[in-house]
Amino acid sequence: MPDWPPYPSGPFTGEFVVGGFGGSPFQACKWVMNQSGLVVKGLDVWYNSSFLRGVQVTFSDNSRSAIFGQPSDTHATVTFAPGERITSLTLWGNGNGTRTGRIRLTTSAGQTFDVGKNTSGQTAYEAGVASGILVGMVGRSGDDIDMLGPVFLNGVVTNISISDVVYNPPLTGSAGISQMTLDRVHYFNPPNAKQDLPWTFDNSLTRVTSTTFSQSTGTTYGISVSTEVSAELFGIGGKIGSTYTWQRTETTETSTSTSFEKVLAWGISGDLKPGEGITATSFCQQGVGQANYMSTVTLRLSDGTVSTYKEPGVFSNVVYTEAEVTTEPDN
Repeated sequence: MPDWPPYPSGPFTGEFVVGGFGGSPFQACKWVMNQSGLVVKGLDVWYNSSFLRGVQVTFSDNSRSAIFGQPSDTHATVTFAPGERITSLTLWGNGNGTRTGRIRLTTSAGQTFDVGKNTSGQTAYEAGVASGILVGMVGRSGDDIDMLGPVFLNGVVTNISISDVVYNPPLTGSAGISQMTLDRVHYFNPPNAKQDLPWTFDNSLTRVTSTTFSQSTGTTYGISVSTEVSAELFGIGGKIGSTYTWQRTETTETSTSTSFEKVLAWGISGDLKPGEGITATSFCQQGVGQANYMSTVTLRLSDGTVSTYKEPGVFSNVVYTEAEVTTEPDN
């Protein structure tokens, strides 16, 4: 008898497949212990009134598997949001033990995906979904889907830590840093005035600073799981000549996405003699930066599994210096 389809090694539910032994075995799974943490983001299924014709898997990094079996005119697709789990998955045969006839699944977000032949009166086979995190599909295929089964993580992800962040290249120089005018007011004391004119230029504005670490693991699990990031950040340093430059901060503990309001306040005053005028301008430096990086991800599951792997990402931030004021007398 031909081999059972290859089942990945890892903290997964036991192998569960429905169908026959025609075609060739296939495996589509990119959750690899100590190598990656990719999950299934979507499924494309082709089918007819007798059985499933083809299956393609889309992973959380947007990569796609080959099409197992063959595409046909009748096609359906389902896409899972980050953190969405499978709550049930049922498979049927084609009625004579040679093909996979139908697949039906439901999700924690209320989706139902149900395609394939009319299986009224046939035996339904319920998969054990465990954590509900679908990480792959296995089976056998030729011109059609001869056999099909899901791969689920046994345990849910309870904690994610991202560390050893190495920027390539880091934010350096002055690219992305520019001066932002906050306010400008002109004061004037007419020549025929009988006394000096006191003036005060003060106010405040609020701007939002933000930092974001974007990578596949954080996007996949970060909606529902605590994610800690240990990394250097970037602020605006001192002036070199007439320009400001990026400056690294010390390594700090943060999350994948943070933002807070920064109050930019200023205040200056003086007196204008008759016939004098002055323009006061408040401004700050705004830095908008982006840098690629490589990091170490540590994934902890509720069943005690700990998986560590390298993963690239993109860091982006928006920062501001404190407000400054300049004054310019009228000519």
